[in-house]
Amino acid sequence: MSTGAPPPDGPRRGRRGPERATPAGRTVLLIVAPILALVVIAVGLWATFGRVGDAEVTQTTPTTIDVLFIEGLRRSQMAEILQEKTGIPAADYMAATDPSELGQRLAGTAKPTSLEGFLFPATYPVDPKKPVTDLVDYQLDTFARRTAGISYAAAKKKKLTKYDVLIIASLVEREASTPKERRIIAGVIENRLRARMRLDIDATVQYAVGSWKAELTKDDLAIESPYNTRKYFGLPPGPICNPGEDSIKAAANPIPSKYLFYVSKNDGSDLHYFAATEPEHVANIKRAAANGGG
Repeated sequence: MSTGAPPPDGPRRGRRGPERATPAGRTVLLIVAPILALVVIAVGLWATFGRVGDAEVTQTTPTTIDVLFIEGLRRSQMAEILQEKTGIPAADYMAATDPSELGQRLAGTAKPTSLEGFLFPATYPVDPKKPVTDLVDYQLDTFARRTAGISYAAAKKKKLTKYDVLIIASLVEREASTPKERRIIAGVIENRLRARMRLDIDATVQYAVGSWKAELTKDDLAIESPYNTRKYFGLPPGPICNPGEDSIKAAANPIPSKYLFYVSKNDGSDLHYFAATEPEHVANIKRAAANGGG
């Protein structure tokens, strides 16, 4: 027997072997272990998908409201639509588009001019929490982009400015409804200007009275306004609405003709009869009356 060895039957002092659970302990483990596992899985799923879900909700929650401005609206109508759709006061939009040096620069006029005509009709994402000038700038940028490719060479030869074309486009927008007629009506307007005839366009009177009313009274037709082309010669001082791209193109490049008159067919088609002489025009007026509104 070597020195320091324990006696054969004495206590052993080495590493202890693993202890085995009692039957009761094994039962507890069988119950607790699955619960702990489920808790761990649930925490993991929340960490993985719960946060992603929150992020997705944040990303998809809309911060803007789509606002549609159709062709042919006055800026006051746009202001009303904006207020209805977003809660932005109509007065704020009107103030942002009122006569200013910006309008004067865009129109090339001698005095502050409103942005009427330059507020391009389209659908715009509007954030009600941001300044209304953001929307106005967006409309002006869209106008510049959408009209950049239009040639004004023909208008320049007739001594018409780009602003003149925009004014004519606004008249065409309110008077015509088809691409072909837009170009014909633009030509009629130019023909009457060259012939030094009053334009006699009811839409300008409607703009002067502030309503697109279907029936104009004698008082309406006699209204004292530079926009009343039944009373004053030449173009009105500014656009009467905000025209779309098709009307601006038509005004810049009208179809040449000898027509000096047009009247609605009054047959439900939204089309017109055209005439080169006053007797022809009178006959067309009778034809339109006979149609009885279609």
